[in-house]
Amino acid sequence: MDQITGLMPEERAPCGRKEAILMARKSILFRRLGAALLALLLLPATVAWAAEPAPAEAAPALAIYTTGDMAGRVGETDPMTGQTEENSYLKVASAMAEERQTVKSALLLDSGDAVANTLVSGSAADTALALRTIGYDGLIPSVEEFRLGQGHRAAFFRDLTEENGQGTPVKLISADWMDGESGQNAAQPYHIYTRQLEGKEIRIAVVGLGTLEVPQSLPSYYYSDSQFGHTDNTGMSYAWEWNHWIWPQLEQQNCDLVVVCCHADQETLEEFAAQTAGIDLLVSGHGQADMGTLENRDGQMVSWVSSGGTTLTRTEVILSDNGTPVIGESQLLRLSDYENDPALAQATAGGQKAQQARAEQRAGTLSGNWTETAASATRQTQAADLVARAMLWTSGADAALITNGSLGYLPEQSSSGSGARALSLRDCATLASGDSPVVMVELTGAQLEAWLEVCAGRYQVDESGRVTGGQDADFLYGMDYELYVGGQPGQRVVNLTWQGQPVEEDRTYRVILEESHLYDDEFPSCTILWSAAADMQYAATGGTMASLLTAFTSRSGAVVPQRESTWAVYAGAVDSPMTRLGFVEMLYEVAGRPKPGANVAFADVTGSDAVVWAAEKRIVSGDGKGMFLPQMEVTREQAAAMLYNYARAEGLDLTADGSAVNALSDRASVSGWAVTAVDFCLRNGLLEPVNGQFQPSATMTRAEVQRTMEVLKTLD
Repeated sequence: MDQITGLMPEERAPCGRKEAILMARKSILFRRLGAALLALLLLPATVAWAAEPAPAEAAPALAIYTTGDMAGRVGETDPMTGQTEENSYLKVASAMAEERQTVKSALLLDSGDAVANTLVSGSAADTALALRTIGYDGLIPSVEEFRLGQGHRAAFFRDLTEENGQGTPVKLISADWMDGESGQNAAQPYHIYTRQLEGKEIRIAVVGLGTLEVPQSLPSYYYSDSQFGHTDNTGMSYAWEWNHWIWPQLEQQNCDLVVVCCHADQETLEEFAAQTAGIDLLVSGHGQADMGTLENRDGQMVSWVSSGGTTLTRTEVILSDNGTPVIGESQLLRLSDYENDPALAQATAGGQKAQQARAEQRAGTLSGNWTETAASATRQTQAADLVARAMLWTSGADAALITNGSLGYLPEQSSSGSGARALSLRDCATLASGDSPVVMVELTGAQLEAWLEVCAGRYQVDESGRVTGGQDADFLYGMDYELYVGGQPGQRVVNLTWQGQPVEEDRTYRVILEESHLYDDEFPSCTILWSAAADMQYAATGGTMASLLTAFTSRSGAVVPQRESTWAVYAGAVDSPMTRLGFVEMLYEVAGRPKPGANVAFADVTGSDAVVWAAEKRIVSGDGKGMFLPQMEVTREQAAAMLYNYARAEGLDLTADGSAVNALSDRASVSGWAVTAVDFCLRNGLLEPVNGQFQPSATMTRAEVQRTMEVLKTLD
C-alpha cells in the first residue's frame, strides 16, 4: 500500500480501457462525419438545404437508464397538496415503455431516495409496486429508505425483492450497508448483470454506495440494526470503500463494464472519482439533473449522470472497433414530457386515496383575522410570518431565513362563529411547500447582511416601478430591515436590527433555514448546529418546514396572527425621491390592503391593487387623460392632497381653518387646489415646514414618507 495515498498497487483500471474508449469515440465521430459528407455529395444541386429532412437518430442497441431522488412520487397528484405531479414514476413507466420499443436491451437502476417520508407517509408500498411494475433491475438504498424506520424499511425491501408478486423482483444493492451484529454486508455489495450487444454477451457490474450519510442524517433509533461502512473506514469515505473492499473483489470478476451508483452530491462525486479507478459510469444522487465527465485517479475521463428527480437518464453502451464494450453518449429525458402510465396509476390509486384522506387530519387551529393568506416575495404577509414563527419556536434560533419560492398559501376555509378555523395537514403542506430538510446554522452579522445584499439583487423593477421577481430570494424573520432594490450594491440593506439594536458584524447568530441554502454557490460558508431531519421529533416526517409548522400549530392552541419583526422591499434607493406609485402603495399598507372592486384603473399601471383602490376611493385621479404617471416623483403638495383625500375617505377629522398654511413664508407658492390639504397636513403633523416654508414642489424621500405614515396611523 502507498503510505501517502493509502491505495493498493493493484487498484488500476483494466489495461487498454482508456485506449479502447478513445478509439471507440473517435470511430463514432469519423463514421458520423463520413456519413454526413456522403449525404451532402449525393444531394441534388437543385434541392434546397432546408427541404432535406434530418436523418432519424438510430436507437442504441444497449442502454443504461437511471432515476434517483424520486421521493415516493407515484401518483398523478401530490396527495398532500393536490398539485399535479410533473415528475413521477408514472412518467418513468411511460418513458421506459417507449424506450423498450426501440432499444434491444436495457438496464434500469434507481440510485436511491426512492421513497418519501411526509406528514402522511404511506408511499413505500406504492413505490415498491411501481419499481416492480416498471421493471427496475436494481435499487441502491440511501438516507430516505432508512428514514422509514426498521420495520417499514424491512417491509419495503421485502416487497421489492420477493420472487412472488406483481411485476419483477428488484435487486437491492449496497456495498456500504452492514448488519449491525455480524458486520457483514446486509445486501449485495454489487450485482453482475448480463446483456446482449450485437450478438455478444456483456457483463455489467453495478455497485451501490449511498448510506454513509445515514448516521449524520438520522437519529440512531432508525438504524440501530445497522452499521455503515467497514470498521476500518474511520473517515467514512466512499473512495475508501471502493479502493479497499469493492474493487479488489470486483477486479477478479472479469466484467466488461463497471457502473457505480453513489448517492452523493456532485462535489463528493468529484472527490470520489479523483481517488478511484476502474469505473466506467458514475451515477449520483442529490442536486439537479446533469451529466458530464470527471477525471479519475489515472487521469482518465469517466462519464457521470444525475437524474435530479426530474429526468430519466439514458447512457448508450457501444462496441469499439476492436469489439470492447465502452460507455457512449448520455441523454437526460425530461419526465414532464411524458404522459402518466394509466395502468400503474390505477394500480397505485388505492394507496394515493388513503394518503389523501390522512392529509385532511387536523393539525391545529387558527383564530383571529387572517387576511393575508398567500405568501408574497415582495411584501410581508401573515401566512409567511406563521411559517417563520413555527421555525423559530421549534429551534430556538435567533432568526429564520426562508426562500420566497418555498412558500405557498393557506387554502380558503369557512370559519366558525368564533372566528376559529381548523388547520389540516394539507394546509400545512400547501403553505410550507418546500421539500428540503430544515437546519440551524451559525452566521455572523456580516454574513447575514451580505446574503441579504445577494437577495436584493434577485429582485427586479418593472417599467411602472413595481418590484417583481424574488422567488429565489429570502426574507429574514426575527430581525428588522429594509431592502432597496434600486440602491447601489453594498447599500441595499438598511436598518438591519435585532431586538432593537443594530446587528453586529462580528457577532454570531443562530439562523434556521432549509438545507438547500447550503448548495447555493452564493450562500456564505457556515456550520450546521442542528438538523430537524436528525431530530427524533421531526425525523419521521423529513424535518421539512411543513413538519415544523405542524408541530407548532398542534401544540400552540389557537394560533392568532402575530408579527415579531418587520421587513420590506422597495424599488428605489433609500435616499431616492418617492414616486407616485410608491407613495400610494405605502398609503395602501396603512389602510390594511383592502381588496379593490376592479382590476385596472389607469392605462399605464397594471397589477397594482394599491392604485386601483386609491382611484376607487378618489384618493388619486391621474392626469385627466387616463394616466397615473406612476414613475413621476411625488411632490410635497401632491402628497398632501393624497393624504387629505385618504383622511376624507376614512372619515377622519378634517378640521382646518387655514391658519397653518397662511403662516408659511412661501404661502403664495402653494397651488390653489392644495391649500386645504396642506393646511390639514401641517395641523396634524403629517408634513412639517422647512425653515418656515412648505416647499410645495420639493420631492420626498422614502424615510420622510415613512415618518408621515407613522403619524397617519395615529389619527382618528
